Amino acid sequence: MVALARLPTRDRLASWGMNVPTQCVLCLFGTESHSHLFFQCPFVAAIWAKFSASPVLLAPVSIQALAGVIAHPQLAGVAGMDAVLKLILQVIVYCIWQERNVRIFQQVSTSVAEVFSRVDRLIKDRLLAISRHAQPPPSPSLLLLYLSLLPAGL
Repeated sequence: MVALARLPTRDRLASWGMNVPTQCVLCLFGTESHSHLFFQCPFVAAIWAKFSASPVLLAPVSIQALAGVIAHPQLAGVAGMDAVLKLILQVIVYCIWQERNVRIFQQVSTSVAEVFSRVDRLIKDRLLAISRHAQPPPSPSLLLLYLSLLPAGL
């Protein structure tokens, strides 16, 4: 839905004639659009920055840039890296949308660190589940690939 810009962001709801505020609930600065919500919002930029210390995964600026990250030529020689990157991108987008909805519908806000922690936990849980159920286990370990992308100290 994000790739097709079909999520009901506030700018889309307003364009449909709904009387909703268009201000981004994450930063309270810009107009909530797909581009702003997932790439330009300072709150979201801080989440992407946690992963951007890796030369492989730079903060994307658009949906097209996300596709470019996954198709990056340096990844061709690393087995499983495309799967890990796709998972990272999917989980970040999911957690951003989830945080947006919690702020709108429950009036509860969490920090960038808490959202990053949620992203990290979801990714690790999924990669552990894949490793446990794969016969034979993926080589190299997808969890180790993920951990290699994180900056030291995270």
